Amino acid sequence: MTLFSKNPALSALFAKHGEALCRSEGLSPDTVREHINRGTMVLLGNPAHPGVRPVLVGQPSRIKVNANIGTSPLRNDAGAEMAKLAAALEAGADTVMDLSIAGDLDAIRSRMLAECPAPVGTVPLYAAAQGYISADRDPSALTTEDILGEIRKQAAQGVDFMTVHCGLTARAAAWATDEGSRVLGIVSRGGSILARWIRVSGQENPFLTHFDAIVSIAREYNVTLSLGDGLRPGAGSDAGDAAQWDEVIMLGQLARRAREQGVQCLIEGPGHVRLHEVETQIRGIKTLCNGAPLYVLGPLVIDSCPGYDHIAGAIGAAAAVRAGADFLCYLTPAEHLTLPDLEDVRAGVMASRIAAQAGEVALGRAHALEREASMSVARAALDWPGMQDAALDPGVFCAKRAEHANEDVCAMCGDYCAVRMLQD
Repeated sequence: MTLFSKNPALSALFAKHGEALCRSEGLSPDTVREHINRGTMVLLGNPAHPGVRPVLVGQPSRIKVNANIGTSPLRNDAGAEMAKLAAALEAGADTVMDLSIAGDLDAIRSRMLAECPAPVGTVPLYAAAQGYISADRDPSALTTEDILGEIRKQAAQGVDFMTVHCGLTARAAAWATDEGSRVLGIVSRGGSILARWIRVSGQENPFLTHFDAIVSIAREYNVTLSLGDGLRPGAGSDAGDAAQWDEVIMLGQLARRAREQGVQCLIEGPGHVRLHEVETQIRGIKTLCNGAPLYVLGPLVIDSCPGYDHIAGAIGAAAAVRAGADFLCYLTPAEHLTLPDLEDVRAGVMASRIAAQAGEVALGRAHALEREASMSVARAALDWPGMQDAALDPGVFCAKRAEHANEDVCAMCGDYCAVRMLQD
């Protein structure tokens, strides 16, 4: 039996949207079905999400970009997050994740699902833990019923993909938090909550022990499980340690298990990885996870550029795409500092889109090379409308040129324009 035959919701979604998706990606329906059945591509889209436009993630489809938004205890403004949602989509994000941890999470999530045609992701553990943390109760008191109930509720609301930290084992959590083992220990919010739960309860990770129950819920709604990297490195010096690879190995096994039951999976990848190690990390994760689509945060290739982490992340992301990453989670200039504002969101999306373009050019992807060729031809002809059409961000192109829009040369060179100098 194929994954499609085991997942009626997925089959119905592809029957409805498959033709348009294949046309957009330049792929045949047979190619898409083959890769989804193999687990090397996923189709994000929950039929319960009203008006969702499904998205394919996984090569040979195009590299996709995700934008994270959401409230925090220090900045809790649901309206501002909705404005960021609009800004992210306008800048070209393919998906959005709601990482809200303050306010009425159900209301925020419902509003995002109603107003966002792109697939929406969440981290259900945040909502499950919110009631405990906001009441000054220890989140280690979370029950399995709390977790599974939250996952089912969000799936029924229409969430398209969910980060679930199923691969974090008690053994690896201990390795990551042993004194002297890591500079930064555990930097994932979900990973730290679960590590605390394991330490206090003395039991194994409930997301792991109840994985089959999670899979059953996901299959009913065609929720793609984004198997979270709760032990991702938070410092370049921590990348590639035993705790990280223990989790990766477990994620690969769980993705296979989910696929056998008709559920699609993404694998979440490393956070901070030095540039010379990016290719090894990406190829290693892809191999251990049987080619499942890899969803990477950056990777950030240096740790020392607060305010510019979107640039450090884009450098790592371009290298990651060339090595096999499929899905880029943006970083913004606000990373490690504060909640991003509208301009941070736009900058983060564009940095990831630039990384995707650079990586796909290096891979020789036809659509990426065509954009590059169009820009070069337009520049050779001083064809400014043509350059605008080829630009990744036409709005910024127009804004930067606005003062001299009637000139046939740019304001950098004027009469010294090298192109015009030799035209006659």
